[in-house]
Amino acid sequence: MDSFNTLADALDAQIDGPGEICFIDGANDERRLSYRLLSRAAMRLLAVLQARGAQPGDHLVIFVADNLRFVQFFWAAIYGGLVPVPVAAGASEAHLEKLVKVWRHLDEPRVVAGSRHMERLRGFLESRGEAPAADRLAERALSDEPSAVETQAERVARRADDTAFIQFSSGSTGDPKGVVLTHANVLANIRAITEGSRFGDREVAVSWMPLTHDMGLIGFHLTLVCNGFDHHLMATDLFARRPLLWLEKASEKHATLLCSPNFGYRHTLRAVAAKGLPNVDLSPVRLIYNGAEPIAAPLVREFLDTLAPAGLKSDTMFPVYGLAEASLAATFPPAGEGLRSLRVARGELGVGDAVRFDDSDQSVELVRLGSPVAGTEVRIADGEGNALGEDAVGRVWIRGDNVTAGYYRNDAANEAALTGEGWLDTGDLGFTHERDLLITGRAKEIIFVNGQNHYPQDLEAVAQSAAGVELNKIAAAGVRPPGADADELVLFVVFRGHTSDFVPIAREVSGLINHHTGLVVARVVPVKHMPKTTSGKLQRAQLAREFAEGAFADVVAELDGLMRASGGAGATESEAGLAADLKAICDEVVPNKKIGYDDDLFEIGLSSLELAQIHEGIEARWPDRLEVTDLFDYPTINDLAAFLEENKAA
Repeated sequence: MDSFNTLADALDAQIDGPGEICFIDGANDERRLSYRLLSRAAMRLLAVLQARGAQPGDHLVIFVADNLRFVQFFWAAIYGGLVPVPVAAGASEAHLEKLVKVWRHLDEPRVVAGSRHMERLRGFLESRGEAPAADRLAERALSDEPSAVETQAERVARRADDTAFIQFSSGSTGDPKGVVLTHANVLANIRAITEGSRFGDREVAVSWMPLTHDMGLIGFHLTLVCNGFDHHLMATDLFARRPLLWLEKASEKHATLLCSPNFGYRHTLRAVAAKGLPNVDLSPVRLIYNGAEPIAAPLVREFLDTLAPAGLKSDTMFPVYGLAEASLAATFPPAGEGLRSLRVARGELGVGDAVRFDDSDQSVELVRLGSPVAGTEVRIADGEGNALGEDAVGRVWIRGDNVTAGYYRNDAANEAALTGEGWLDTGDLGFTHERDLLITGRAKEIIFVNGQNHYPQDLEAVAQSAAGVELNKIAAAGVRPPGADADELVLFVVFRGHTSDFVPIAREVSGLINHHTGLVVARVVPVKHMPKTTSGKLQRAQLAREFAEGAFADVVAELDGLMRASGGAGATESEAGLAADLKAICDEVVPNKKIGYDDDLFEIGLSSLELAQIHEGIEARWPDRLEVTDLFDYPTINDLAAFLEENKAA
């Protein structure tokens, strides 16, 4: 691997090897691609791109849901010296909004997308009165299943310091923030991951993480290609519908490497609780990479204990710290040591504060994330950038060959993050203890109330037990009212139903926070989505800014009135026939919500996982009659019933 200068070299080195990629699309639906066939497919698609005028250095936005087509286009771009830009493909307005913003930020480059996504993109732009932009996008678009061309592709040699790809880490709102990663950055980190993971000769990986996510693309595709390992890529929406299939495939493939952030463990545990632990053997699993979101130690222990009867060893959990700016990995613990944590006192968590360890029930449990990976340095810095000693909270800075040189055409982000001498300010706060890094929060998200610092994730953990609040669907932030000298505590909860149904949730969240911390909650605000980076970090500061700017003023005023009047929920409808059958499916998936026949499924607080499970229930009853994307066109039970009635199987 040390001889690789570019990612193209890495794939070329595996062409004659035994490694292959398996794309899991169902329990009995798989497609396989050897590295030789991947290389050939990439060259065929590069010929198509070059026939359309693509030149070295051009950006190529990949808005493709199918994992096999995604990797073929990604490697076509790498072979041709293009710069692939992965963007999560989806039919929601948030997905379309992000795609359009990235496309414009890159000066309207070529876009690879499926025909249905292109139709939705055109409709999205035209609905906003931007028909000329829709026409330009259509002209620059390429189908994800293009017709072959007769001309041969021409490989383009690239240097190690050329841009390999751009990872956009911002959510759908705000200015796009594209992390520029060179071939040298990515390969340096892959070498460090390989060393820190103590890879054997033949590791086998199974992943459901999207390839637009740092962990999915770099950790569970590029790293495995560079090592020539077999890896199995499970469609993310398939995991959403059937989380137990992840365990079944891990057992079937004798996987040694798995990965998941918090919500994946919780989703799997819910399925086990509902259906029982499947007959699987997880004893070959060596490491489960756990990152992307703040790691919840109690959840990890519950997951390991629940799966222990299937042979999962207690030392397999591998808590890591990383971010797109580091080409993924920044710190690793020793492989095989399992989960390790420390408990610290609340309230003494400001920059420069000495950490006070506290084993009482009122303390905060933080997970030890190991020491810097090979070639990477970590500094805990005070407000002036000076290095702090162990057990002192400060800003987490990183530098190394794996660290980005900056963000694409974003002077403000570069000025904020790049501190000189190669150091990058991650925006995270933390401290080191016996060389291990522990993350305590985000620098811009510390809440200062009643003379004390409070970390938002600590407050979120307290409120998480409220009915109607899902894991990682709540954010705490401090908002400074005009003229005030202190923050007010505001919590944001993902909720898409009627505001009247949110009243009991708001009251319970406020009560839990007050009971456990003594803090008074100024507001609990329902929001339609939780802005996150592609690395899974909540963008609490963005929510606080939007709140201060009045973005939620209408719903806050409505909620205030309802809480004063103690308003209740509406009446339940009843109906017979096909619609009633559909309602029964919905009620089985989300028994805690009152779904009416004309309620919009996207406005009543259903998660993407729940929507996927509803689709699975419909598919089981009426096979091949409805695609997941049809839910956007027919979002109510009555709409779905009419659509299914019109499309009866012959």
